[in-house]
Amino acid sequence: MKQEITWQSVSGAFFVSALISLAYPYIVLKLGMGPNVSVLAAFIGALYLYATARKTRGQNAVQNNIIQTAATSATATAFMCVVAAAFGYLNANESVNVKTHIDPWNMFLWLSCSGAVGVLVAALFRRYFIDDPEMIFADGVAAAETIQVLDAGSDESRHKLRALGVGTLVGMLLAFVRDGLGKIPIIPIAMRYGVGIELSVLSVGTGLLISLNVGLSMLAGSVVTWLFGPMVMEAAGMQIVHGSIAPQYVAQCDALASVTARSAEQAAFLQDHCGMMGAYLGGKQFSIVMLWFMWPATAMMITSAMTAVALQWRSIASMFTTLKAERVSGKSEDMSLRTILILGSVITLALAFVQAREPFNLPFYQTIISVLCGLPLILVGVRVLGETNQGPVSLMANTLQAIFRLFSADIGHNLVSAGTAGNINSQGEGTMQVYKTGKIVGSVPRVLTWVQFASIPIGAAAVAIMYPVLIRRYGLGGDGLAAPTGLKLANMAVLMTKGISAFPKGALTWTAIAAVLGVVIELLKQKKGLKWLPSVAGFGFALILPGTLNIPIAIGAIAGFIWHRVNPRSHGHHSVTLASGFIGGEALIAGLLLPALFYFGLLSP
Repeated sequence: MKQEITWQSVSGAFFVSALISLAYPYIVLKLGMGPNVSVLAAFIGALYLYATARKTRGQNAVQNNIIQTAATSATATAFMCVVAAAFGYLNANESVNVKTHIDPWNMFLWLSCSGAVGVLVAALFRRYFIDDPEMIFADGVAAAETIQVLDAGSDESRHKLRALGVGTLVGMLLAFVRDGLGKIPIIPIAMRYGVGIELSVLSVGTGLLISLNVGLSMLAGSVVTWLFGPMVMEAAGMQIVHGSIAPQYVAQCDALASVTARSAEQAAFLQDHCGMMGAYLGGKQFSIVMLWFMWPATAMMITSAMTAVALQWRSIASMFTTLKAERVSGKSEDMSLRTILILGSVITLALAFVQAREPFNLPFYQTIISVLCGLPLILVGVRVLGETNQGPVSLMANTLQAIFRLFSADIGHNLVSAGTAGNINSQGEGTMQVYKTGKIVGSVPRVLTWVQFASIPIGAAAVAIMYPVLIRRYGLGGDGLAAPTGLKLANMAVLMTKGISAFPKGALTWTAIAAVLGVVIELLKQKKGLKWLPSVAGFGFALILPGTLNIPIAIGAIAGFIWHRVNPRSHGHHSVTLASGFIGGEALIAGLLLPALFYFGLLSP
């Protein structure tokens, strides 16, 4: 039996997860999203084990999986620096009277407790997702391929290592020239609505690993945004823009919109007080239409995922029965159902206690509600991730904000609930990628679950330590760290105080239509065998992602399909390895080297 827990894997897990999670908040606050780190962690883990476990080389795959698991879990928690940024934006919002300052200790406790709930729920549904052939979890597959190729020493592995090296080198060079030197521009198509082609082999590599159906569905989402974006802007664009401006400044912002040559003072006022008016005037309107499309897109993804779960209730019930039977026989590879339920209840109560105190002030029953409402959303988030390799963490947080409005109109409470749901989803999605890697390399799921538990505090500490440091160094918003995801969460919390009127014109009707479509498409796929119908997860998520991301993924999916048709043997031997190199090479540069160079002033972001 391969030994997973060794001093090398434990020390490597701590070192690599701390290294990456401390760098992660800068990336997330700068870009609004963070690169998947599974492959990046596998690369660094392989180097660490090469230096510390040379005697067992060729047998270190499961040890590297432990390192990769810890880093993935820690960075899933570190991503939640967006909630700290959301509170920062909310505190600065002149249209509301909210002043919530979360000190590092409370931030650490909050993220540690809510993240642990996400790990437990993901552990509960591991088999449901990992055994589903439609759930690719491309980053988990790429991480497994990277781990196995770097650890093996056979002739076949040397061929794969060559392909991995080529892909990695291409990814590294492209990312450095594009993001570090700014020499590769986006190929524009309709950039007003975010439709263009960014030369990213990370996205192309993701496309090589997903199905053609999902890739084309994501392409269709960008086409819809391109075609119908102008109609959305005409019908509801100014309503959405006005919703981002404090009421006392609306008239002044409208007046400035007609000024062609603005003074420095007017430009500063527009930036500081006029919300999305600057994007509207500057022709960058994807962020505006996205706030319309997010409603029907979310409804479609939720109803489709819930329909899929309902149609497979027998297999889910059987899964729970199996968990119970394996616990009795003592042969379970998973954490037992009893342990999950008891530990989940204890951690939820601990979370309720943390959130009931200053500075959160969330009543106990509201914490329980936010957790219970957030749990089904994990099924949606993981399903979208499994098909598209993109995790809709902020979208699921926004969804809970809308649901939570039924129980509380308090803006601060709404944002706390969003943070809880976001962290639960972030952990759940990261956990499932790790389980996919573990299944391929032969790790024990129960061990991976406990490793994730141990790693959550590392990511929580990274947020507690790095967020105040980064904000003091760069500032929040304006010329500092834009943190667009945090801004979206903060704006959503404010919008939810308006109830139904928060929906832009026409969005409520199309949300209802999309909800029905989600059910119908899933029923036709499952009951009538119409598998050629679009992927709801791919199409829905593409509506709220820029086309600069969707189109390269679709190109990768099309290229992979053609490659398989022309030379299935070559595709079978090299496609996963090459894709892994693309993903890992770009992640190494964009996720580790460039942030360090930017941070120390060696490059200008």
